Amino acid sequence: MREIFLHDDIKIIESDRFGGISKGKYSSLNLGLHVGDEHSHVDKNREILASFFGFRVEKLCFMEQTHGDNVAFVTTNNTPKADAIITQNRDLVLCVMAADCAPIILFDTKNLAAAAIHAGRKGVFSDIVINVVKAMQCNFKTKAEDIKAFIGASIRSCCYEIKDKVVSEAKGKFDFAVEKRDEKYFLDLQKIIKLQLNKNGITDILHEGICTCCDKRYFSHRREGLCGRFAVAAKIRSR
Repeated sequence: MREIFLHDDIKIIESDRFGGISKGKYSSLNLGLHVGDEHSHVDKNREILASFFGFRVEKLCFMEQTHGDNVAFVTTNNTPKADAIITQNRDLVLCVMAADCAPIILFDTKNLAAAAIHAGRKGVFSDIVINVVKAMQCNFKTKAEDIKAFIGASIRSCCYEIKDKVVSEAKGKFDFAVEKRDEKYFLDLQKIIKLQLNKNGITDILHEGICTCCDKRYFSHRREGLCGRFAVAAKIRSR
């Protein structure tokens, strides 16, 4: 687990798969309650994550992620059914889980509003990133030049093979992000995300380029099938 520096007014932690108590395929810092792990183990792992912020676990705000484009504003920890959550509450830690999908944090440095986004293929193809930017603009008068973005570890085009209908859909919408190698097709999801951010005027993007399928420090559904979930978590700092 490590801290990511994006801006002085926000603290971001990206977990990996180490330092928890889960066993077997979920070893060891699984943060997902929905993948078949013992809930008592996940609860303890979430306490470990909360300790990095000096908070009680009740301050962690997770989502019931649906691989869709729903965006929710949160002021309390109510686990909304959504793939993006936005807040100005400095007492909440926004958490997005992943095991290949792209975890994204957006931070409005002027209005001190943060968003955590679960950006899988379905969500990205449905413009969830754009929806979040528009929601921040409508609700907080956020300006693109004030937004800093972080894209966490996620599957990259080296490993993200797509087939059949997905190839057709990807070529129709995002042909620039489809790569063909040895008669197989691969998708560069991060390239799409960056373009969507850029088209909305957001150019200050931190992206480390880690592929979860290649890097065994992270859970990867593509590599492992049944597995745990790591998280990117963010809290607006109190001034």
